[in-house]
Amino acid sequence: MSSFLPRLHLWMWGKLFIVLVALGCGTRRRRMSHNQGVAGRGRLRIVPNPQFPPTDFFEPGREFPCRVRHGCVSFLDDAVNEVRSGSVKFADTDYASPLDIQMNTGEHCFFWDARSFLEFAFWRHPHAGIQYEKYYAKYGWGRRSAASAFRRSPPSYTAMYYHSHTPFAWKAKDGRPRLVRFRLIPGDRAPEWNPPTREYVDHAEKTEAVAHTIANQNPLPEDTAKSPNYLNHDYRDRLAGGSITYLLQLQLHEVSPTDPPEVYNALLPWDEATHPYLDLAEITITEELPYAEQQRMAFEITHHPRSLGILPAKSTTDFNSLNYMRKQSGLAIRTRRFFQGLFGPPKANTDDGPRALSPPGM
Repeated sequence: MSSFLPRLHLWMWGKLFIVLVALGCGTRRRRMSHNQGVAGRGRLRIVPNPQFPPTDFFEPGREFPCRVRHGCVSFLDDAVNEVRSGSVKFADTDYASPLDIQMNTGEHCFFWDARSFLEFAFWRHPHAGIQYEKYYAKYGWGRRSAASAFRRSPPSYTAMYYHSHTPFAWKAKDGRPRLVRFRLIPGDRAPEWNPPTREYVDHAEKTEAVAHTIANQNPLPEDTAKSPNYLNHDYRDRLAGGSITYLLQLQLHEVSPTDPPEVYNALLPWDEATHPYLDLAEITITEELPYAEQQRMAFEITHHPRSLGILPAKSTTDFNSLNYMRKQSGLAIRTRRFFQGLFGPPKANTDDGPRALSPPGM
């Protein structure tokens, strides 16, 4: 009985939250987040000589049609100081897929369990390009995450690194228990554009006084001359001039009975000295998706092969409860796609639109 009530509490919050989100996504025909974005289609090939333990799915040299989508998490303005996303679908489809991997900039996730996720969601309070002041004032980890993940007016989606943060079970043929995380980087392995320094990230975590500064995500005056869609235009121009390439990489952790709980914390990265990144797949994007296809497309955490698994959660404060909450997104996705089928996609953002604009109702 002692474990039943925390699980019930997690279940109730998960269902309540996604019903509320589904109502908003459906009536506005928009995603839960990441509405400003661009996507393309191409091919994905598992590396021919993998350095990771063999699985039934990630076979050497295996190829898939694929899609990659990039987005700006909260605003319909590419010039803001914001988290950027890079997501990979192992299929050229709007929805069904053997594997979807969703990733964002920064090495630290903004929340670490269902409880902090719910606080983050309900404490947004956007006004004039400012949001999450209460959350950043309360949580040093929240300030650390923002300082790590925000990218102000980057030159291109192709210049940044994207991280999956939450660990999944890696089920190799040898049967040994492992955890896995993913990362998407430029195909030429170029260093990431302008990542924040460790000193800056550490200072943000320790200093509550910077909460208001971090919460203000407005573009700088010199950036307002750029189109709110300039990153989308850049991606389109790059595809017009040739293909865009990426490397999908992974980190593995050998599960041990002595592992501390923090191994599962999406906010705390694994040490690259002991958990090196290994190449998983090479991706080549050759064509931009039409706007209507981009809007109908959806990524879902439950799209994964048996070689990967979602870790079970026991309560709202369990680190694995973050993926439990993400599992609930199916209802919101289906509702959005249903109403888009009836009324079409929302209008595209315009180049002369207002700055630091949030989607209606977000």
